[in-house]
Amino acid sequence: MTVHEHRGGPGTARHVLVLGGSGFVGRHLTTAFHRAGWQVTAVSRGEALQPGGGPGPAAPRRLALDVPGTDPGTLTDVLGRAAPHVVVNAAGAVWAASEEEMARGNVLLVDRLLTVLPRLPRPPRLLQLGTVHEYGPPLDDGPVTEAAALRPVSGYGRTKARASEAVLGAARDGALEATVLRVSNAVGAGLPRASLLGGVAAELAAVPEHGAPAVLRLGPLTARRDFVDATDVAEAVVAAAAAPAAVPVVNIGRGTSVAAGDLVRRLLAVSGRPAELVEQQQTAAVPAAPGGTAYAQRLDITLARRALGWRPSRELDDSLRCLWLAAGDPPYASGRGARK
Repeated sequence: MTVHEHRGGPGTARHVLVLGGSGFVGRHLTTAFHRAGWQVTAVSRGEALQPGGGPGPAAPRRLALDVPGTDPGTLTDVLGRAAPHVVVNAAGAVWAASEEEMARGNVLLVDRLLTVLPRLPRPPRLLQLGTVHEYGPPLDDGPVTEAAALRPVSGYGRTKARASEAVLGAARDGALEATVLRVSNAVGAGLPRASLLGGVAAELAAVPEHGAPAVLRLGPLTARRDFVDATDVAEAVVAAAAAPAAVPVVNIGRGTSVAAGDLVRRLLAVSGRPAELVEQQQTAAVPAAPGGTAYAQRLDITLARRALGWRPSRELDDSLRCLWLAAGDPPYASGRGARK
């Protein structure tokens, strides 16, 4: 099968199946693929999903499916009937998830996919959304390239690294086409409140516009991380889906590092709500804020530009504005276990 045939041929609607379609990044992916003219099936374990609309291809279809909880035979039948050209794994367990939940959502789910997808009459390309947390703390001040050793320090990073290595192993063995996209810290509408910025937005949304200032007590915010707009991430995934060949690993970020405290203060300014930020010293009773370990990290995104023709285009203040405008909106509520 040629790449051209694999993508569906002239005049044929390309079909993408998005696992985790009701999650934070999954919603952005569903919208981006729909706008790009793909036929979209958004898969979730039953959470409400806002359908797409407007001109162009049919609105995204919904499919309730618990991938790690479905036996391989049944899963093969379901995915065989769906017949996707591309499967994007944006599912998994992140914020407020236990080690057991992360192992199930991040590792078992991928193992199940790698068992089933090669059995399909037309094995789809698999796009695995990995994470910057697979790399762990950088060894120097330079940008982190795709060749960097994986040194994850969190349960989330470790389980995602195991999943990524399994996907890359299957690709090396020729079982299927696959790309691992290691994504930095995404920001935008729907960011769950269990995350640092999502939690701040939720607290601010509960503050009366002309009431007494809220006091936000957070752990140290000295860490510098690579933050990227969620819509930019979604457009990178669309580019990877349409690429003539699958690149094994590609970093997706802004390629710059920003202090977590700076973003929190910028979110306060965007909200316009009265608030006082108090950074507490880290103690046993006051743990670090998410991502609060004080090291700087930024991704090298050269390969994304060269192989996918992609680069980030949105400013982080716009991302924060989208986060704030969506804060408190029911479709974007807590999102426990939702993909980053």
